[in-house]
Amino acid sequence: MNKSVLGLGAILLLTFITSGCGAPKAPSDLLRAPSQGNADGTITSIVKSFLPAGAHLTVPVHSESGSAIQLQDLDKDGKNEILAFYKTDKTDFEVNTLVLSQSSGEWNKLTAITGVGSELDYVQFVDVTADGQLDVLLGFSGGKGLSKELAVYSLKDGAMSEILKQPYDHLAVGDLTGSGQSDVAMFQTTFTTDMQPSARLQLFRLAGGQQQSLSDQAFDGAIIQAQFAKAAPDTSALFVDVAIGAHSSYTSLLTWENDQFIDILAADDYHHGELADSRDITLTPLNSQADSKLGESNMAIKDYPLYSTDVNGDGIVEIGFLVPPAGTESMAPLATPFITKYYQWDGQSGLKFTAEQFDRWDFNFHIPQSWKGKYALDIAEESPEPWKSIRFSYKGAGSDSQAPLLELRLLTRQEWQSAEAKLKADNSIYTVLYELQNTEDAAAPTVLVAVLPPADAAGKLSGTGLQEYNRLKLPLEEVRRLAGTPQPPMY
Repeated sequence: MNKSVLGLGAILLLTFITSGCGAPKAPSDLLRAPSQGNADGTITSIVKSFLPAGAHLTVPVHSESGSAIQLQDLDKDGKNEILAFYKTDKTDFEVNTLVLSQSSGEWNKLTAITGVGSELDYVQFVDVTADGQLDVLLGFSGGKGLSKELAVYSLKDGAMSEILKQPYDHLAVGDLTGSGQSDVAMFQTTFTTDMQPSARLQLFRLAGGQQQSLSDQAFDGAIIQAQFAKAAPDTSALFVDVAIGAHSSYTSLLTWENDQFIDILAADDYHHGELADSRDITLTPLNSQADSKLGESNMAIKDYPLYSTDVNGDGIVEIGFLVPPAGTESMAPLATPFITKYYQWDGQSGLKFTAEQFDRWDFNFHIPQSWKGKYALDIAEESPEPWKSIRFSYKGAGSDSQAPLLELRLLTRQEWQSAEAKLKADNSIYTVLYELQNTEDAAAPTVLVAVLPPADAAGKLSGTGLQEYNRLKLPLEEVRRLAGTPQPPMY
């Protein structure tokens, strides 16, 4: 299936890419010193005694430990080295890494690494040189919208040596090819003179300190997220989320086959209607992907950016799809109340339905499994602001009769004062789910309210339909549990 790109919109896409949308970054002034038995805090004191005047510790944006000070046995001699990340008041465009080693019970400065950038984007300790020792991977960033640079250092014979320095936009490190060795995948997005984006994936290995290219493949679009993660109970893979057009995106699920990455989600023919009833999906891969760009004929196309994530907390990353509710298929994408449905790869030829939620327009509600295939979603299309109220209704099989299950309303604080007075007067059952933070516009919705249906809402339902409807109704406690936190906009 060819991509349906909703207009070129390259300027809007560039704005999205350079705005740094996504998960919030760790604050640079946060310090969490590592624990060392009863010696909590002594590591920080040791580090501060070696820092230059005017230095302040800084936390990496992406790091497993999330600390400004980390302990690692880099040379596998049974003794940890201390690595501390800091900046100084002299310049905002350098990030430093202090490395301390221990000898005869005394700490000594081994080296200080300086990288060009306003923040430390990435820190990882992994053996990428295949010598049995941990290497230090440091990613330096100039800030939002600017390219980053990866530097790789190896500790040998008591000295740190630089073995790689290369620019990147996104990267993934791990056993990407199933060889038992750690590989590095670098992603970079470039724009043509007419602002059309394309991306490049370079996969290489650093065994023996020499860079060995394993693959160099192109993507259609601009990379917005890349991660090497568990994709099935026994399989890890590369998840790559890519922006295309004005605000659309797709996801590639990449596995290593025949000396190249293959997109599991590439298909000859696919229609989003197959997702409407949340059935599991059988994948029909392309016969050959050898000469095509990654992402071409991709089934996981979305009308707006959607990141792959572990939505159910089982340690396996799911792929999100946007599905328009019945009756809204002809609406413009930005006005469509898409349901987000998440699927998990089974490691072979299928996607298994995992969860669904409504997370548009500052709503975030996790749809209960018991409602699967038995609900309809309605918005007040006649309203000038239809996105401020949505309603889930029971829709029984083989019947046109519906009955309300839950209404969600987005209101300003001023609107909420009068709305709450009316709800109380009507003896309605309701609850405030959450308030939106940092709303600069006083007229913008700030409160999400859930309203349960009245006791007589079943209407004309009877028999098994009425019984099923009563089973699907939710108590307020369950509604509160299913309400997530509002997500930042991704476009």
